Amino acid sequence: MTPVETVVRKEWAETLRNRTILFTWGLLSVMFLAMPLGLGLILPGFLGAEAAGAKGGLPDNYLQLMPGIAALPPVQQAQVFLLRQFLPLFLVLPVMSAISIATYSIIGEKTNRSLEAVLATPITTEQLLFGKSLASTIPAVLGTWLIFLIYAVVVTWRAGATVASLVLDPATLTMMIVITPLVALLALGLGVIVSSRVTDPRSAQQVGVVVILPIIGLMVGQSVGVFVLGLPYVLMAAIVLAVLDGLVVVVGARIFQRETILTRWR
Repeated sequence: MTPVETVVRKEWAETLRNRTILFTWGLLSVMFLAMPLGLGLILPGFLGAEAAGAKGGLPDNYLQLMPGIAALPPVQQAQVFLLRQFLPLFLVLPVMSAISIATYSIIGEKTNRSLEAVLATPITTEQLLFGKSLASTIPAVLGTWLIFLIYAVVVTWRAGATVASLVLDPATLTMMIVITPLVALLALGLGVIVSSRVTDPRSAQQVGVVVILPIIGLMVGQSVGVFVLGLPYVLMAAIVLAVLDGLVVVVGARIFQRETILTRWR
């Protein structure tokens, strides 16, 4: 195996033994899957036409933002509206997953005094950081895609093809395919920077709020009818995130000096 592959295998083995990370990921996955499906599928059917806010359907400002749902019955309008509102939640999952794995990995080396053994190996700092990045980002992204796949199957099965086509549109699919790895990489980079300076994983994970707050802002903006997360917004967000990722990766690579971290820990 190459040094990078060795680091990835080592990190994954340690992650599978970390019950805190596994429990957090499992709990968030269940919550982020149950919340949109429950509110988007069960609530409109239970409340009937009142679920759309009025007998005639959603208010005009929402229909202007989503003209494709104007011809739908009020219940289906409510389903599309509610199911789309919670889509940004799926971006929180890779953020929390990536930053949890990264912070426990880096800080764990400091607290367990295993960094000395790593320094004795011929692996370079770049290879070590790249291996840790892959070990954190790959499971975070694949896990999110798996949960979203379950979500898409349930929406198509329970709500029907018409509602599913409006919920799982090109903007949604682009967000999941492109934005998910970008936000995971951003959270990872921030986690590396903070983990290099602190010794408590929980303190380092608080930096995830920096990434999560804009995601919550997306949900609030959609819920009050300011905008709908369409394809142009997703593409602009992808460009901004790509630039931020590049900056964070460069800063993180400069800060992540193993000898400096070891000296500071001592």
